[in-house]
Amino acid sequence: MKWMSRMFSIVTIGMLAGALVLPSSVQAQGSPRAHSWEFILPVTYSPSLTVTGEGGSSASLNSDLGFGFGFGYNPSNHLQVNTLFTWSYRNFDATIVDATNGTNFNRSGTLESSTIMVNAIYFFMPSGVTPFVSGGIGSTFVDTNIPVGPTTGACWYDPWYGYICNSYTPTKSETAVSYSAGVGVRIPVNRAFSVQGSYNKLWIDANNSKPEIDGWKLEFVFRM
Repeated sequence: MKWMSRMFSIVTIGMLAGALVLPSSVQAQGSPRAHSWEFILPVTYSPSLTVTGEGGSSASLNSDLGFGFGFGYNPSNHLQVNTLFTWSYRNFDATIVDATNGTNFNRSGTLESSTIMVNAIYFFMPSGVTPFVSGGIGSTFVDTNIPVGPTTGACWYDPWYGYICNSYTPTKSETAVSYSAGVGVRIPVNRAFSVQGSYNKLWIDANNSKPEIDGWKLEFVFRM
């Protein structure tokens, strides 16, 4: 997925460079944002990453795309406050260390993660094409899909589907406080639709590790 990383980085850097070199008369075009609501559809790209844990354990995560949605409010032309919910699924190869004898064994699987983040964005221009910086705080849920207990089952009667049996395997998961920061550029296409590209960093304050995750984000913004 290296081509995807290059694509996201080229698009974002190109948008930012274009915003900086455009004449001020062009940058000023577009309607003001103050006192408007926006619906946001982000597409995220996370490059490959290696996370280290306690006792020599580690996990190598593959690069992948993520998706989400959110809502934002612009109290002024320069400031936006939004809430974004994003999720992704990433394959991983993990090295797990037995705590009793130090033996290593490998495991592959799929890591599921979701983040809800409250962000503040500062736009340098009051309207039109504009660079911006952002910062946020929220919560990230991570499920490694690594079993931590035996599979259990149960059966029940459903009023619609009748007699149903299912099984459940508990897996290692955690919810942690997370923080983000980013820089990017916004380009309005018309009064009702804009595109934003940005580079972002996510810090997850997990119990046994503090991963730092780089990411590129392309957002489709619809004014409500």
